[in-house]
Amino acid sequence: MVARFDAKPCNIAVVQVYAPTADSSDEDIEEFYKQLEKVLKELPRKDVKLIIGDWNAKVGTDNDGYEAVMGRYGYGQRNARGERLLEFALHQEMVICNTRYQKKRTAKADLVGTRWKT
Repeated sequence: MVARFDAKPCNIAVVQVYAPTADSSDEDIEEFYKQLEKVLKELPRKDVKLIIGDWNAKVGTDNDGYEAVMGRYGYGQRNARGERLLEFALHQEMVICNTRYQKKRTAKADLVGTRWKT
């Protein structure tokens, strides 16, 4: 689902996702990311884009090599779906926002958003 909001200085597009679970095939997960990339390409380039929902992924706490897309406050042990999410964020120049600040473990939510460029 996509919702766009008129805002200043730029519009905001929110994409709600539910990624395939760990039981899904690699083909299913690749199709999910292919469809998501298509949705992002169809949105106006200048929109701030937020992707929220359940990624069924754990990015872990080690951000070595992924400092541009994740902070130091991930959780869990990185799994294959988490690795795929990190690759997606890197390719899309997006940030996994809930890893940028420390929160209670139960308060974490999955959110990937456009990197602010200055």
